[in-house]
Amino acid sequence: SSDIRFDVIFIDGLHTAEQVDRDVSNALKYTKENGFIVLHDCNPPTEWHARETFQFKQSPAGSRWNGTTWKAFLKWRHEQSLYSCCVDCDWGVGILSKAQDVGAPLDKINQNPFYEFAVLSNNRKDFLNLISFSELQAKLQHD
Repeated sequence: SSDIRFDVIFIDGLHTAEQVDRDVSNALKYTKENGFIVLHDCNPPTEWHARETFQFKQSPAGSRWNGTTWKAFLKWRHEQSLYSCCVDCDWGVGILSKAQDVGAPLDKINQNPFYEFAVLSNNRKDFLNLISFSELQAKLQHD
């Protein structure tokens, strides 16, 4: 039924920016107002981990692949109606929320309009709003 809403939707499917972007867009339609969208693989450690193609395994990252999920997450970080952060664990766990203040969105002006990995790497903490799990817990504590 179209009136079903979820508290949490976890996205860890095809790790391409285009697909993850569609997944987030669709998930927003079915997330409760105070719910969360959680994404895996938002903080690839190297450009090899963030390669476009999973099949290419003769790289310093071997078969480990985060894909271009980070690009979709960074795009949604600019959405002014969403709060967002990336927990610095397990390849980067991105969190988006309509109502829960897990972190302010980035400015509307994208400082990495061509989604270059080197630019992400040099601005990782700010671009992803990279925080620790304990920092996330503190943000979500209710008085």
